[in-house]
Amino acid sequence: MEAAQGLSPLVLSLRSAALAVLLVTPAAFLAADRVRRWRGSRRAAADLLLLSPLVLPPTVLGFVLLQLLGRYGPLGEPLARLGLELVFSWPATVLSAAMAAFPLIYRTLLAALEQLDPGLEAVARSLGAGPWRVWRRITLPLVLPGLGAGLSLGYARALGEFGTTLMLAGNIPGRTQTLPLAIYAAVDAGDLPQAWVWTGQVLLLNGLCLALVQLFLSRGRRPGLEGATAPESLPVPLPPAAPAIPAASTAVAPGPFALRFELHRRHGGFRFHLALDTACRRLAILGPSGAGKSLLLRLLAGLERPQAGWIELNGRVLFDAERGIDLPPERRRIAVMLQHDALFPHLSVAANVAFGLAHLPPAERQARVAAQLAAVGLLEQARHYPAQLSGGQQQRAALARALVTEPDLLLLDEPLSSQDAHRRRRLQQLMEDLLARSAVPTLLVTHDMEEAYRLCEELLVIDRGARLRQGPRWEVFERPGAVAVARLTGCKNISAVQRLGPTRLRALAWGMDLETPEPLEASISHVGMRAHHLELATAPVPGASHHWPCRVVRVSEGPLHVTVFVVPEAAPLGAVPPQPILVELRRRAWKALGPAAATGPLVLSLPVGCLLTLQ
Repeated sequence: MEAAQGLSPLVLSLRSAALAVLLVTPAAFLAADRVRRWRGSRRAAADLLLLSPLVLPPTVLGFVLLQLLGRYGPLGEPLARLGLELVFSWPATVLSAAMAAFPLIYRTLLAALEQLDPGLEAVARSLGAGPWRVWRRITLPLVLPGLGAGLSLGYARALGEFGTTLMLAGNIPGRTQTLPLAIYAAVDAGDLPQAWVWTGQVLLLNGLCLALVQLFLSRGRRPGLEGATAPESLPVPLPPAAPAIPAASTAVAPGPFALRFELHRRHGGFRFHLALDTACRRLAILGPSGAGKSLLLRLLAGLERPQAGWIELNGRVLFDAERGIDLPPERRRIAVMLQHDALFPHLSVAANVAFGLAHLPPAERQARVAAQLAAVGLLEQARHYPAQLSGGQQQRAALARALVTEPDLLLLDEPLSSQDAHRRRRLQQLMEDLLARSAVPTLLVTHDMEEAYRLCEELLVIDRGARLRQGPRWEVFERPGAVAVARLTGCKNISAVQRLGPTRLRALAWGMDLETPEPLEASISHVGMRAHHLELATAPVPGASHHWPCRVVRVSEGPLHVTVFVVPEAAPLGAVPPQPILVELRRRAWKALGPAAATGPLVLSLPVGCLLTLQ
């Protein structure tokens, strides 16, 4: 306290505001980081409490603090017994400035953290980074512009604090008289020239603070280029003669793989209950939106915690609710690749790929990064930042970052859904080659049946958090078994049935009779026909199991395929017209029908073994 005696209002204000900002910034950061994870009434209550110093009248806040910290207050009395007295002292000016600065720093940091893609932190954890390294290398650099803006605003507000300081610290020249109090004292004494001197200093300081706010905000609008950090322990540029990825003939020999789990999670009205025991190294997960596909990946990666169950990967127990085992994401050796690539925007491509290799010696890290970038064709872009890459290049960089760590399991959450059709097919081929060469076991979440069929050996179909079907891709596709599975695997023609005999039934939606080679099980309630299995011709196709004369009711032409909607001629005429049947033909096959395509007659044929019987 004595050290502050005799200081001018300018020096006293600068010191008090600076110390106040330094004191409250860590608390504001922790509070903002916690509150951003909350929702509903809990968050509203926290916001109300933390922002209250901003909306309360300063004199009210000063009076409350005075009653708490005064010599006979509940906090002041214990402090007095220790020889500490805050009221009417220089530390009181620091406390007053801190109370004024905290809400602005907290709210600015909260806004910056909420703009931060949560997938970045999740991916960093899956790459082996602990919470401290994620905060130091990802969170802090990306919120630095917001932090700088918050500090500038908080400092400006601390410099201008008047009411709380007057109530708690008093107006003691040389000890507690900050610039606002000096202006008040000069005006009260009739010394207007001196008041203008102090006022000019306040305006200048606040102008500088606002200029800093604009500077930080402008830097925050250009992530990845402004304020970017150099690749972590990685020489730039990378050596031009990088080791090549192994060719297909020298692909890595796959080791044993086993994934077993039983997971339970309840969130509101959604109940997730799924069990799996598989040795398949390429498994695709299909299901409608909201089925729990992405939740399954997050539970496996440790990004969310199940309420019950267990996870075992290659004999290692990653989670067991009963035994209290819950390995953090950085120890599970499970890499995650998200739908939007989640590249770290402030790191170069090389640094992104090297992020999960911090435990390796620099030379080995450099060699592995160079080899992986060469494998995905991005060696020349090693020094670029994500914002300088195309969408396809960003996906390749994200794939390289996931594979370079050689994880025990790779989780792909619809990684190609944001790409156009041409780029998607090219990336599928690249991904297929890289996964085959690296032999990394993969779980792929996708809505694209063709993508699942290309990249994976088995399919797992789930809905509402439960398993509907699992098996080899051809088996699930050819014998889906259930209506929901048939729809999810792309069957466009499904009808309820009426039994006419042990092997005979009527498809009610189309009004036509069908014959099956073997007696039907009692549980069969629907039939399905895949649109690309059906054939249209001017005469019955030899070898087909069913033929129906039909008429065309609608045609939808695409550049490569034509979708034809037909109705069987024998369909009964009633109050409810028959549902059209979709047939997908190549344009060449459609053109080959000639005038008959418009005038008829046409015959719809279903090849042997292509009728799907469904429950």
